[in-house]
Amino acid sequence: MNYVTILAVATLGLAACSPSPSEPAAPAAEAPAAAPVAPAPSQAAVLPAVDMTAAKARVTPETTVEAVTLSGDGETTVTGEVRGYEAPAYVIPVAAGQTLKVTFKPGNTNLYMNVFDVADQGVAAHRGDVDGEDAVIQVQADGTYMIQPYQVRATARRGEAGSYSIVISRTSR
Repeated sequence: MNYVTILAVATLGLAACSPSPSEPAAPAAEAPAAAPVAPAPSQAAVLPAVDMTAAKARVTPETTVEAVTLSGDGETTVTGEVRGYEAPAYVIPVAAGQTLKVTFKPGNTNLYMNVFDVADQGVAAHRGDVDGEDAVIQVQADGTYMIQPYQVRATARRGEAGSYSIVISRTSR
C-alpha cells in the first residue's frame, strides 16, 4: 500500500462519518436548567484560620497563647492574671469587614492591654496605655488579632500580680 491509497481510505472513512448535505443536522440538546445558586455563607463560615505561628512569633516562648472562639458574631469574656512579666495572650480570627471590640477591665491601675494584627510586625492596632480600655477595630483584611495584657515595668519588675477580665466581641457591619 502506498501513501495515496492510505490517504484515500482515510478520506472515505471521514466522509462516511459526516452527515450528507441533504440530511439536516440533529437539533442541539437543550442545556439542563442551571442549579439554583446557594446563598452566600454566613460570616462565621468564612472566618480565617487562627495563625498560631505568627502569634507565637510575637511573644516570648514562655507566654501561653490561647485561641478565643466565638460563634459567628458573638461575645465572650476571658479572665486571667498578670504576674510580673508573665500573662497569657489571646488570639481571635476576624474576617475582612468585621469589627473587633475589646473591653479591658483591670483589677488595678497598673494593668493595660495591647491589640495586634499578628501578621503586622508594626505598631499595635490599639495601645491600652495611650488609647484606653476600649478598643474598636474595623478589620480591612482577614487576619488573626492578639490581645495581650501586661503591667507597667515598675510593678512587673517587683513581680506584682493583678487580675483582669476582657470582653471580646466580633460583629459584621
